[in-house]
Amino acid sequence: MPATIHPFPCSVRETTTGVGVFATRDIDAGERVLDINGTVQRHPTRYSIQVTLDEHIECHESLSTEEMRARFPWRFLNHCCEPNASIVGRTLVARQAIRAGEQVTFDYTTTEATMAEPFGCRCGAAKCLGHVSGFLALTAGEQHARAAFVAPHLKSFLPKSTA
Repeated sequence: MPATIHPFPCSVRETTTGVGVFATRDIDAGERVLDINGTVQRHPTRYSIQVTLDEHIECHESLSTEEMRARFPWRFLNHCCEPNASIVGRTLVARQAIRAGEQVTFDYTTTEATMAEPFGCRCGAAKCLGHVSGFLALTAGEQHARAAFVAPHLKSFLPKSTA
């Protein structure tokens, strides 16, 4: 079966440390970058994205690498503590203009209450967390700093002054 090409302005490419999602053309702030689709499950995995308190989107299909990259590019999104995109519902939206060739990233702590596999962050952002464990592991100040972009299912955990 040939890979299905998605209609979005991005593609999965190699990076110096693995793979990532890159803009194939300039993307305007507020523009839809890609959709998050797949199987809904109740528990997080290394590659799932949390969309409600008890729903995570994952891809359980057995596909070639080429097919996975074409049909489910969201699985290759990398984290950044100062990202250029955010997940809104089941859509990745540009937070700012993204230039062609630039890597598209999002902050995992804005969707994941608790990470299935926490990791040491090497994003290089000025305000890098250093360790990514999920929204509930952030300090009140770190949660407050993400308030404008945090997913609706995590808003109830925001300190009361920012909710």
